[in-house]
Amino acid sequence: MINFLAGLLGTLLRGVYDFVSAMGAEPKAISFYAIAIVLTTLLFRFALLPLNIMQTRNQLKMAKLEPERQKLQKKYGNDPQLLAQKQQQLYKEAEFNPLSGCLPMLVQFPVLIAFYRIFQFPTKFAFQDAGFYDAIQKNFFFIQSLDHPDPTGLALPIVAAFFTWLSTYIVQKNNKAPSTESSEQMMRTMSIMMPLMILIFARRMAAGLVLYWITGSIFSILQQMISNKVVEKEAEA
Repeated sequence: MINFLAGLLGTLLRGVYDFVSAMGAEPKAISFYAIAIVLTTLLFRFALLPLNIMQTRNQLKMAKLEPERQKLQKKYGNDPQLLAQKQQQLYKEAEFNPLSGCLPMLVQFPVLIAFYRIFQFPTKFAFQDAGFYDAIQKNFFFIQSLDHPDPTGLALPIVAAFFTWLSTYIVQKNNKAPSTESSEQMMRTMSIMMPLMILIFARRMAAGLVLYWITGSIFSILQQMISNKVVEKEAEA
């Protein structure tokens, strides 16, 4: 499954590379390969935008249903089985699916692994002509080749960690879903642990994969703003 997905995304990456490389002279600071990685990431994130709008709608529905859910909790709290039935009935009547909010994350995780495979084996999944791939430029500013980790060991990983924290912070800030003290504590922990994990992993990963992650994190910030605007206009209408 991952190899199949890597093949699809690799084909898309190669197609985008061929498109941008036909546009004119290659910039010295940013290779066509780096531009192709950024554009491929943006195309994929735009494709996921409907799912994220659905997730924002789901959060608003959950917030509206919370008073009714609390009433059910008080009334049927001593009977977990009946409580679950009543909650399912409430969700069904409101056309609310508690699991739909997980879809964007469930989609993005295998895609991240697929991109990891692409950067591991670029001539298998994207550039089948090994000679052609070896000959193309792969630089991104001070990084001579996106096939290898950031030579400074910190510059790109720190940028990745920062935008991971910022995107997580903005998503949490705009989260309309009700939360408990324990869930808020868990989210605060995640907002610290995730950037740290990205910082550690990014120091060893191919810089191309880190560039993919940074681009995706920046788009997540814009994505949340777009989703909020769309849902707010729907609510006003």
